[in-house]
Parts: sequence; C-alpha cells; structure tokens
Amino acid sequence: MSDQVEAALRRAHDTAELNAFVTLADAPARATDGPLGGVPIAVKDSIHVAGLPCTGGTPALRNWHPAADAAIVTVLRKAGAVVVGKTGMHELSAGITSNNLAYGAVRNPHDPRLIAGGSSGGSAVAVAAGVVPVALGADTAGSVRIPAALCGCVGFRPTTGRYPNDGVIPLSATRDTVGPITRTVAEALLVDELVTGVRSAPVELAGRRLGVPRAYFYDDLDAGTAAVIDEALGRLSDAGAELVETTVEDLEELLLPHSLALTLREWPRELGLHLARHRCPLTLEEVVDAMAGPVERGWLADQLWGDPVPDTHHVEILERVRPALVARYADCIRRDRLDALVLPTTRLPARPIGQDDEVLINGRPVGTLQAYLRNTDPTSFAGLPSISVPAGRTASGLPVGLSFDGLPGTDSALLGLAAAFEGLDAG
Repeated sequence: MSDQVEAALRRAHDTAELNAFVTLADAPARATDGPLGGVPIAVKDSIHVAGLPCTGGTPALRNWHPAADAAIVTVLRKAGAVVVGKTGMHELSAGITSNNLAYGAVRNPHDPRLIAGGSSGGSAVAVAAGVVPVALGADTAGSVRIPAALCGCVGFRPTTGRYPNDGVIPLSATRDTVGPITRTVAEALLVDELVTGVRSAPVELAGRRLGVPRAYFYDDLDAGTAAVIDEALGRLSDAGAELVETTVEDLEELLLPHSLALTLREWPRELGLHLARHRCPLTLEEVVDAMAGPVERGWLADQLWGDPVPDTHHVEILERVRPALVARYADCIRRDRLDALVLPTTRLPARPIGQDDEVLINGRPVGTLQAYLRNTDPTSFAGLPSISVPAGRTASGLPVGLSFDGLPGTDSALLGLAAAFEGLDAG
C-alpha cells in the first residue's frame, strides 16, 4: 500500500464524524504506474467498484456487490488511481442535502452542523476534508456542482455523453453524467484528459467575453453569496475579462414545467433496467419498498403505482422542449459573442442539516430543493457542460461557488477559463 493511500485511510478515520464514507476499502488494490500512480480517490456510492458494496444510499442495496468496475473507474484505475472507499450520498441520488435517513447525514467540513450538499455530498467532503485529491460524483441536476460549491471544491459536469455512464445507478438516461470533484481545476483537467484524451489548459482572461445572466440566475441571492460573487466578478474584470450583461430567453417557461417531469419519467425504467443488467438479486419494487426517505420513495412509488408522468409529456420534452432550451443558450452566447456564462453555482451557502423542506433566503422561506437546484438545473436539463470553482467565503466563513457554463462540446474552453480564474488567487 502506498504512503499516499495509507495517509488517506488515516485521514478518513480521523474525520469519520463527517460521515463522508459509507465503505472504506480494507485492502485497496495495488497502484499501477500512470499519471495517477498511487493517488487515492473516492467514489460515490452509486458508481460500481468491484469488490465493494454499491448501496446507492438506499437500504435494500446495502449488501449488493456489483461484479465489475464502472467504466469511469476502470479508466482511472488504469491510470494508477487507488479507490480507498465509497462515499455517502442522498438516497438514490434524488436530492441535494445528503441528509440520508439510512446511512446518516453527510456533514460539511466547514461546519459539521451544516449540509454538505448533494447528491454527491460524501465525495465533496472527502476532497474538502483532505482525504483524497479526487473523487467521483454523478450529476443529474447539480449533484456534482452543488456539494462542490458548498464544501469549497471544484466540481465539473461534462457535456452529457462525454464521459461513460456504464456501471452507474441511474436517475435519468437523458440527463445523467459522471463528473469529478477535485481540490483544484488542474486535477479536473487531468481527469478529463484521462477520460477523453483531450488536453485542456488555462487560457488568458484578457479579452474574454463572459456573459452575466442577471435575470433568473442572480435573482434573490443570499446576501453573503451575492457579496462573494460580486467580488469574484470584479477579479475577472480586473484580469481583463469583459463582463457582458445578457439573458437566456424563455428559460423559466422551458425549464420549470418540464425538468422534474423528465427525471421522474425516466427514473423507474432506468433503475429497473440497471438492476437487471447487472444481475442485482433485488427487484425494483423491493428497492422502492425499503427506501428510507419518504419524499424520495413517494416520487418513485408514484411513477410505479400512482400517477406517472405521461408518455406524451416525455416525448414533448425530448422532441421540443430540450432542443428549444439548447437553442436559447446558443442564441444568447452567439448574439453577445460570449466565451461562456458566469454565475453563482447556488443561491445560498450551506444551511443546517434537517432543513430538508424549506430554507430561509434573506428572511423568506424557499423550498430547499429548488433553492439549491435553481442555477445548476438548467444546464443539466439541456445537457450542457458546467464547472463550479471556489469563489471565496462569506463573512461567516462558508464557501461559495462560481460556475462557468457553455454550449455542448465546449468543455475544454470552460476548464481553461476555470483554471485561469483559479490562478487569479494563486497569483
């Protein structure tokens, strides 16, 4: 076992109160040579790792051991990475707090009383707490970027389809993607290069046109978050970037009636197929019956036995709504000759564990799910790439994330912009 892996396992035990891990590897596989030779990594517990359970954060799968690694894990192991454990998550990825009623709440390392974000909360905590430099998450509506922002990490959602999804417990085939959570953008660049073979590098910020979509994305921000974001935009401007006020037209009309419906329509079918394909001994119905979270169970049970999203709505989303939203993003970026959009990853920093239904923003109650998903959901719904980088901390010391969003296939450009922004602090 390498010194790095031993140190990671010690650190995991020392920070056990944060509940970042569901399972730690007793005898991690020996490292191989490569760009990640001997580097310890953590893997969200919805992503298959041979030899370890894959609970998906739900009780019924507690003892399920998939036979093979997920494709993304295979890539990183071949590059020399060593999986030290599986990380805690929101049950079946269906939420953003990682307050898991079956395996316990994942706790924010900046204040253990607060949520880590989700659904890939444990992966973000494993990185932020210094256990590993790289962890894998999965993002359907913001599940990589939200915990990265709340814990002070980098979280990258690639263009849908850029990374392989085989061996990952699904929510929505249309929306799901694996993504890395890392300490630095440089580590996210390395993961992306290993997966895709495409090398990205920091770019010059001077002369870059960055769209600031005030309508919707900057509406009703938490005051502490707004202050951090304003300062971050100032740093971009000081570095020579041109900040351009812009708008993504028809965003709410194309998003709000359809986003959750798409996920709910695809979830039971995709989950059932996954369990069968990977020879899980449990049926979909058995998994649903044993779910710990009443809200999450209600969503899935309603699709199976209640009032499911109709096929006609699903077809409308795939054939009209999503293409229209991608077109609105393209219109925005081309009209104003933008290199990317820049926006707060979340409207607010981490809130106390247990506020699963409502949180306060500037003294007003807002639904917790929509409060945190508001800025990450549009890109996920449209299949666009997005990267969240640490922007700074509020006066109370809580991390805030800044996102760079772009059109499909502009992943390298976004990674380069994020690396350049990160370098402003280093400089």
